[in-house]
Amino acid sequence: MNIKHLLAIGATVAGTAALPSFAAQATLKGTFALPSVTEKVTAELVVRETGLLTRELLIAFTDKATGRPITQFDEELTQELHVLATDSDFSSFVHEHAGKRGSDGRFSVAMRFPKPGTYHVYADAMPKGLGQQVVRFEIPVGIATGATVPQRVPVGAVKGSDGPYTVSLDASALRAGKASMMALTVLKNGKPATDLGLYLGVPAHAVFVSTDDLGYVHAHAMAANAPKGGHASHGMHGSPGHSKAATPAQLMLHATPPRAGRYALWIQFKADGQVRTVPFVVAVLAAP
Repeated sequence: MNIKHLLAIGATVAGTAALPSFAAQATLKGTFALPSVTEKVTAELVVRETGLLTRELLIAFTDKATGRPITQFDEELTQELHVLATDSDFSSFVHEHAGKRGSDGRFSVAMRFPKPGTYHVYADAMPKGLGQQVVRFEIPVGIATGATVPQRVPVGAVKGSDGPYTVSLDASALRAGKASMMALTVLKNGKPATDLGLYLGVPAHAVFVSTDDLGYVHAHAMAANAPKGGHASHGMHGSPGHSKAATPAQLMLHATPPRAGRYALWIQFKADGQVRTVPFVVAVLAAP
């Protein structure tokens, strides 16, 4: 064996050893998913299988104008990155956050999916100086075997539950392209809940996903008696206050669905120390 051959083998071994364990996985390109907002970033995702229904997601953002990796992010709602996922029939919902961000700006997120299927995964971040940016990826998880009939909430349902907690919702004021208010009350065993706490700094979160074009809106609630304009969302996250007062059961949620149509909606809140998730399906009418 000559010296050139030995050097070639050495280079191959050294190159292989330098590669991280997820390098062989395909890189997925994301689709911008925040309607009515200017696209300022692109994003790539590498998926590493860690179990039958668990995955490590490695997400990197790039500044679209400069082509450079984004390494600095503003924290919003106590996190630099929110990752939210729903399956193709909108019957399940996952909301996770990144661990420590790498010096290269790449986030690592551990996700546990509830069942096999294809998931719409939204990476929601605030790259420094660029405002809220959301990129969607399509991720197959496992192999679905046999047809299942999901437990779907009927369109326009006014109540949904998680354990002993029920959310009473009035979404009748939602209009496409307009800042609208949605009233909701959290009940426990039929009475206004008294054991609610802040979740990521706010009383409740709402995530809307259009069942038509997969457009995304992430909004959050304020107390029903809060001053008008104190906490609104136009697809953007605000900077919540940190009041020590008890979280009320009556809330108002401000949101601006970008288009008319049907939206899957998940209301999330913390009750008795646990995060609760209540699903709805709402119909958004065109503005008059």
